[in-house]
Amino acid sequence: MKGREDREKYLEAIDYFIKLHGYARPLEIAEYLKVTPASVSQMLRKLADDGLINYEKYRGMTLSEKGKKLLEKLDEKEESIYQLFVLMGCNEKTAYEKACIFEHLIDDDLAARLKDFVTKIKEKDIKLNM
Repeated sequence: MKGREDREKYLEAIDYFIKLHGYARPLEIAEYLKVTPASVSQMLRKLADDGLINYEKYRGMTLSEKGKKLLEKLDEKEESIYQLFVLMGCNEKTAYEKACIFEHLIDDDLAARLKDFVTKIKEKDIKLNM
């Protein structure tokens, strides 16, 4: 994992565990992402420094408002990509799996254009099955 993608995947993992049982522990994040606990500690400090999480060593973490907004944007990207893949004829499972990958690769401008495109295609009821 590199750069922005790393950051986003860590935030998604934190969010997953918070939703699962109300908190996220560094060790479970390390296991989930298949990284070392030291890597997790380093990233948690970066995420806290960037204002994306509220983190106290040995006490746990929560998502900040800034972190929650970033996750909302990721969800929107993923949904637009997923919808496009479904419109193109992909089965839902494949569309979801690929959307989870692509959401980290596109910037906000492309995501907005993609969302508009998918909306227009759906409004006109155009079939893209290839």
